[in-house]
Amino acid sequence: MMAEAQNSMIMYYTQNEKKKIQMEVLCVSLAVPTRQLQASDLNEQVGKLAGIQKIEPLDRLTLQKAPALFCMPEIIIFSRISDNKLDEFLLSYKKLGLSPTKLKAVTTPKNVSWTLYQLIKELMSEHEKLKSF
Repeated sequence: MMAEAQNSMIMYYTQNEKKKIQMEVLCVSLAVPTRQLQASDLNEQVGKLAGIQKIEPLDRLTLQKAPALFCMPEIIIFSRISDNKLDEFLLSYKKLGLSPTKLKAVTTPKNVSWTLYQLIKELMSEHEKLKSF
């Protein structure tokens, strides 16, 4: 097995049961491990959720925690996925007719130290800016 395949992962959150099953089947067909994100993951670092060992520890004093009533949106996060696998995933996702997920991200050296909540807020902000064009 290639090293990339061992370390790659697709993390996602959806409340749609049918979509969860389709995501799992799609990722199995591409031989990419998945992780279903939970609301309890909001204050965890993206890198930790992805199983990345070497990331900056959180500064718990300046950490902005997710509000208690924060409604977690649908999201897909690609961690250490090759460009080819990413293209293959997105094409298959579209072919299956899965409903679009507005918030998508690829892990980067910068965002792996963020909490899931910080990443979601950043993606939502970017999405709003793009809608205004």
